[in-house]
Amino acid sequence: MMSNGARTEIVELAAGVYARLHDGLTNAGIIVGDDSVLVIDSLRVPSFARELRADVRRLTDKPVQYLVDTHGHWDHAFGNEEFADATIVGHVNCRRELEELGEGWRQGVIARNVEWSEEIKTVRITPPDLTFDRRLELHFGGRRIDLVYLGRAHTSGDIFINLPDDRLLFTGDVAQDGGVPYMLDGYMADWIETDTRILDLPFDRFVSGHGPIGARPALQDARDFIAALVTLSQAAHREGKDLATATESVRAALDGRFGQWRGFARLGDGVGRAYRQMTPRP
Repeated sequence: MMSNGARTEIVELAAGVYARLHDGLTNAGIIVGDDSVLVIDSLRVPSFARELRADVRRLTDKPVQYLVDTHGHWDHAFGNEEFADATIVGHVNCRRELEELGEGWRQGVIARNVEWSEEIKTVRITPPDLTFDRRLELHFGGRRIDLVYLGRAHTSGDIFINLPDDRLLFTGDVAQDGGVPYMLDGYMADWIETDTRILDLPFDRFVSGHGPIGARPALQDARDFIAALVTLSQAAHREGKDLATATESVRAALDGRFGQWRGFARLGDGVGRAYRQMTPRP
């Protein structure tokens, strides 16, 4: 089906567990319990969130009880206001970022004059009202759902939604199958450690915030990409290379293995972010 001009697909991953894939835009998750529904990410603007809710209604007439924000970025959480009848769950840092940075993200979208820039002016930024620090275990419709925080990565408040009995994982924007994540808000050195901890979770397949459904080896590749990018950037910084030279050297080193990934052209964002987060050279 088409949603806001892009194709959407709903894939059942396990009984009552669905990935809602939005081609070129932001994915969501839907988990149908005995009496209610849990939704993962509310998407970028209220109209997107309303279409998501309409898809939920096509699957079930049960009410949405929980909305879980994987992180606070506008394209995942600016539809939150459409879930006022649900409990919105997120990491403590997700709430803080929406409160402190959300308006800046809004103004950035408006300045880019993209197709949803007008609608985003009307968004009522709505942070989670139930927050946690390290781990929150839900028992929902006879299914255990673990919400876990493994450290800073794509943002300071990324969480993972793990369904251990189904061996499924929702990763938000920390890691994709064959895609370079957005890195301009990232914590580059921490990201390596967080990616490594993901692999300790019990899962075989995962749904990321963008791109296709993936299998465990793709998250190993995602970890290797971030580790290589950061390690090479740090080495270039120590050698005194300017940012442009460092970016080209990192690009050349990674092109063979990762050059065909979605978003590889923005690799320089990650090198620049890594440079800014290193101690300045004397």
